[in-house]
Amino acid sequence: MRLDVFMTPAEAIPAEVAGRTVVVIDVLRASSSIVEAMASGARTIFPVASIEEAIRLANTLGRDQVLLCGERRSLTIEGFDLGNSPGEFTPARVAGKTLVMTTTNGTSSMAAAGGASRVLVGALLNLSAVVDDLVRTGAEPVFLCSGREGRFGLDDAVTAGRMIVALQEALPGAEWTMNDGARAALALGRAWSDDFVALFADTAAGRQVADAGLEADLAFCAQTDLRAVLPLFHDRSITLADNGTT
Repeated sequence: MRLDVFMTPAEAIPAEVAGRTVVVIDVLRASSSIVEAMASGARTIFPVASIEEAIRLANTLGRDQVLLCGERRSLTIEGFDLGNSPGEFTPARVAGKTLVMTTTNGTSSMAAAGGASRVLVGALLNLSAVVDDLVRTGAEPVFLCSGREGRFGLDDAVTAGRMIVALQEALPGAEWTMNDGARAALALGRAWSDDFVALFADTAAGRQVADAGLEADLAFCAQTDLRAVLPLFHDRSITLADNGTT
């Protein structure tokens, strides 16, 4: 079976993504916030690349019906309703709501998954939900790391590695053909099996979040299997896969 990891969206080769299940990872913090929003009852999330596109879409959908969410340099965008801290996405704020989200790395990276048969959003928060789905569907997955501003991000690579470790444990007899990115992620995932708070705090992305006064987000994003939800990106929007089976 085939398993690939791309450490940045720029590495994703369309021919190697086409027809496969792609797991988009931006653990600090977009994919973690998307998981938390879905777990808190958000109806739909529209991820977009730019602030201007987010505002246009919110106005098209009806500004009074939409929550604008997002960050630049880790800080909430002026005039937006929510930032990109997963703890903000509570049931009281987002249940039943449509969200339009733009972040520095995570939301724009979903465009690199074009041609995939399915696109899932993964984080430590829903690690087992992602792995269970990959096992159930017999997927030959691509893990697409968002990285940081076009560069390698250790936080995303380790998260992908932890998912590969869990996938191998769930399918002990499977033989995997991996690209170099997958082999590197697997090694990182084996090296870091706990204390993700300390790991995140020592990454470039984590330091930027902490410097913005949002250090609590690192501990939130470091929780494993807090949520059993599976966000599914399809036709420009993210919805919740029914019981992890859609």
